[in-house]
Amino acid sequence: MLLYWSTQVLAWTGYMLLLGLPAWLDGQYTGRFAAVTFAMALIGIISSHALRSSFKEWRWLDMPVGKLLVRMVLGALLLGTMAGLLQAALHDAVFRDAEPLIAGPGRRIVEVLLSWVLQLFVWSVVYVAYHYTVRSRMEELRSLRLEAANREGQLSNLRSQLNPHFMFNALNSIRALIEEDPERAKRSITLLSAILRNAMSTVKRRTVPLGEEIDMVRSYLSLESMRYEERLRVHIDVDPVLERSPVPPMMLQTLVENAVRHGIARRKEGGEVSITARPEQEGMLISVRNTGQYERSRSKDVGIGLRNTQKRLNHIYGRNASLRIFNDGGMVVCEIHLPLFVEPSPTDPSKRTIDHESIDH
Repeated sequence: MLLYWSTQVLAWTGYMLLLGLPAWLDGQYTGRFAAVTFAMALIGIISSHALRSSFKEWRWLDMPVGKLLVRMVLGALLLGTMAGLLQAALHDAVFRDAEPLIAGPGRRIVEVLLSWVLQLFVWSVVYVAYHYTVRSRMEELRSLRLEAANREGQLSNLRSQLNPHFMFNALNSIRALIEEDPERAKRSITLLSAILRNAMSTVKRRTVPLGEEIDMVRSYLSLESMRYEERLRVHIDVDPVLERSPVPPMMLQTLVENAVRHGIARRKEGGEVSITARPEQEGMLISVRNTGQYERSRSKDVGIGLRNTQKRLNHIYGRNASLRIFNDGGMVVCEIHLPLFVEPSPTDPSKRTIDHESIDH
């Protein structure tokens, strides 16, 4: 409200002073002239405020453009006529020695009336433009908030799917050890407890340091090594400069779990799981390689973990991240490119580019 009245006073006063500038330059700006100038500013404030009251009282801004325009013209005509007559009466009362406006030639009073009608119509246009702009910005802000809430809800849903998925597979591994080696099964349960504690602490976090994610993966692979023994060979090579780089929680864990389940577990002779992370010019490259051969026809038989990884990258990084899966000799390679040392922000999912044959293997 303060902004409105301040704008009204400054705009009308400044406009009327501008109209009186030629008289001031000619040395004709007397005290009576100044009084009339400020009286005209007051007339402008009152008439435009009455016009604003009409906008608010009859909700003109909610009407279609055609109806709004008609009311703007009629409002300017009515109030402009009243303001012009008031100015003419004031002029005739103050400047008695000058040619009267009301009783004088009709052309002069018509010019005064048209001037006020035009001024108030322009005021209406500015008023409507301002409110349309504010409404547009508010709608845009509301849309962005809804979109952000929707994305956050989707991310929360994906994370809630990832954690039970991981726990289910880990428990299956422990179950296989209970009868074969109870002592190792106990150690596995202790290790699983530590892994789940870490997973629960990261479920509400948007990103975690890569080093923390690597520690969780080491624990997971130690757990799986108790089951697969010499069948599972692990190699981890992470550039130390990347240890504090932010990555989505459970992202690397999901890729490694997928490599073990669909690569090592299906081979009697086992194989190798290799994890590397290195900086690039505009980000970092995280690679998970496992012995095996990717077959596109088997993509329907895998779980939701890797699909959720793709969706999470989509929601969090937009087109700044990519997921690629391909065969390299006797290895299946899953590569993820992430922005380096940049906190991710949501973008339009439709703009993201992914180069891959499939999202699962």
